[in-house]
Parts: sequence; C-alpha cells; structure tokens
Amino acid sequence: MSKEPLFTKDFLLHCFSYLLMAVSFYFLLPTLPTFVTDVLGENADKVGYIIGIYALSALIVRPISGYAFDKYGRRNLFLIAMFCYALIMAAYGLATSFIFLLFLRLLNGGFWGFVTTGGGTITSDLVPNSRRGEGIGIFGLSMTLSMAIGPLIGLKILEYTSDYQLLFYTSGILCSIAVILSFFVNHPKISNRKNKLSFENVFEPRVLKVSMIMLMLAFPFAGIMSFITLFAKELSIESTGLFFLIYAIGVSIIRPLTGKMMDKKGPAFVMLLSFIGTISGLILLSQSKDETAFLIAGFVLGLGNGIVMPTLQTMVINMVKPEKRGVATSTFFSSIDLGIGLGAFALGNVAEIFSLSQMYLFCAIAMVIPAILFFSITLSDYKEKSKISLETANV
Repeated sequence: MSKEPLFTKDFLLHCFSYLLMAVSFYFLLPTLPTFVTDVLGENADKVGYIIGIYALSALIVRPISGYAFDKYGRRNLFLIAMFCYALIMAAYGLATSFIFLLFLRLLNGGFWGFVTTGGGTITSDLVPNSRRGEGIGIFGLSMTLSMAIGPLIGLKILEYTSDYQLLFYTSGILCSIAVILSFFVNHPKISNRKNKLSFENVFEPRVLKVSMIMLMLAFPFAGIMSFITLFAKELSIESTGLFFLIYAIGVSIIRPLTGKMMDKKGPAFVMLLSFIGTISGLILLSQSKDETAFLIAGFVLGLGNGIVMPTLQTMVINMVKPEKRGVATSTFFSSIDLGIGLGAFALGNVAEIFSLSQMYLFCAIAMVIPAILFFSITLSDYKEKSKISLETANV
C-alpha cells in the first residue's frame, strides 16, 4: 500500500510562507534585549517584560482565534492576521520609548496568537491522517530553520549597520512576502457556522492534560528566549547567533525522525528522549564557562526541545474531531503562551536574585515534574481519548 502524499504544492507553500513569517519573528529574538538596554536605556530586568507581555497577549486572543477558525473557516482570517502582523513588525521602527515598545508587543502578540493558531490548524488540515506526526514535524522545521536564519541575519544587520530601523523594516517586508505567498495556498474549507460562542467552543477540555505538560515545558524555553543573549554577554561570548544555529541543527536532525516514530509507535519513547535531552541541555548550559560548552548545550537543547512541539501537537490533534482542530490548537498554543509569559516574569526574578547560570539549573530540576506527570497521567489519558476520537471519526 503506497503512502498518502505529504509534500503537496499547498503544504510546501504553506510551510515556506510560515518560514518567512517566523524568520521575521526571530530577527527580534536576540536583538530586542539589546535594543531595550542599549537604545532605550532600560535595565536588563525589563527584557522579561517585553517577552512576557507578548506571550500573554497571544494567550488572551487564542481562545477566540480557535473558535473563529472553526466557525468561519481558515483562509480569510489567516490572511488578515498575517497582514496585520506584518504592519506591526515594521512599526517597531517607530519605537522611541519603552512604554510604546510594550504597546507594540501587546498588539504584536495578539496577532501572533491568530497567525500561529491558524498556521497550526491549517497544517493539520493539509497533511494526511496517516502521516500527521511526520507532517507536523516537517512543518515545525519552518520554525526551526527560521530560528537558525533569523537571529543570524538580524545580528549581522546590526553588526554591519547598527541600524535597528533597517532591522525592523526588513522584518515587515519579509512578513509582507509571506502574506502574498499565502494567497496561493488552497486552504481546506472546514467550518461550522452553527458553532455558538460558548466555553466548550473556545476551550477544549479533552486536551487539557497534554496542554499542561506543554505549559511546564515552555518555562525553560522562556529562559532561553529572554536571557540567552545576556547570558552570552556575561560569559564574554559573542556567538549568540551561532547558538541559535547550533540549536536549530539539533532540532532539524531530530524532528523528522521523531515524527515518523510518533506515527508508528506513539509518544512514550520520543517524549522520554525529549525529557532526557532538555534536562541534560539545561544542566550543560548552567555549567557553561566557555564558547564550546555553550554551543554544545545549544545542540543538546535542540535535540530535546525539537521533539516536544510536534509530538504534543500531534497528540492534541489526534484527540479531537476535524471541526474542533481550531479550538484544540488554540488551547494547546495558549499553554505555550502562558508558560512563556509566566516563565519570562518568574525566571527574570530568579536570575535577579541568584544568577543566570543558577536560573538554568533551576529549570533543569523543575523539568522532573512534567516528566512524572506525563508518564503517570497524561499518557493514559491520551490513549483513551485518541481511541474514542478515531472511533467517532470512522462512524
């Protein structure tokens, strides 16, 4: 029996469009912290606020975005959200105060919530059921490659021009190209106009336990997003962009493999690998004293974190009917936003009281909690609910 086709024109175009949008996002990952401290003259502890308010803003809009994608369909909402996202990315060039920057981050996070919810939902519609884990893993490489390309290009722009406005405008242009490409994707026509605005249509309780695991795993990612540039400076390392490249290589190596394993054998073994990789990487990062150890930690973290998103997202999609994929995806991504938002605020205080290296060690120790919960509670809940959903879909 031949495999169902995965690499269709629509799937590849959707992935490439999303890649460009994500590159623009990662332009700002290593550069906004220095923009806050060097250009706006704020203290380092303010960096956590620009990450946190972005994630919490996305969290607020996600439940409504999931409901809207399920009720009104994918295409128009996704294109509008992408267009607004592009405008706001370019508007960073107008930021001359920390308060205005926070305002932009608030708006930007909201449209990021729409774009990423729509992107993940559309992906689950485009890929065949039998290759869902593999397809979501390949789609995740769009974010992974952007994580390698974005920081490097962003840092190079500043290295050669020292022009933050050029950085922000370039980011907006890339997003605009992504919008144009998205026009040529044949988005699946899945909608349910009878859906009423209610709790069960903006929040999917069936995926709560999986989402809670994702929330806890987002904490260390918040620590990396918010403070890795400052940690590198503390160690007198100038290769933050290289860290993200090495991290992305680790993710790129592991994701296609684990997607196929997820489809064939389920999530238990691949998530065990994820916990081992993430905890080991955080310990290595916390003990880094030179560039070599710093980059090795990035690679190990890439191997560990590269498994998490596609595996847990596939679990979520497998637990619901097609017409509930939007709200299930929004519930899942809301857990990421909440984890990153809370993590950025909390870990900023931990770093202020102790140190950045001790903060990463704290994250490693804390990862034991979601590991225990996943294997003791979440895994059995997934097996039960994914079976029921499959039986329902086949009726």
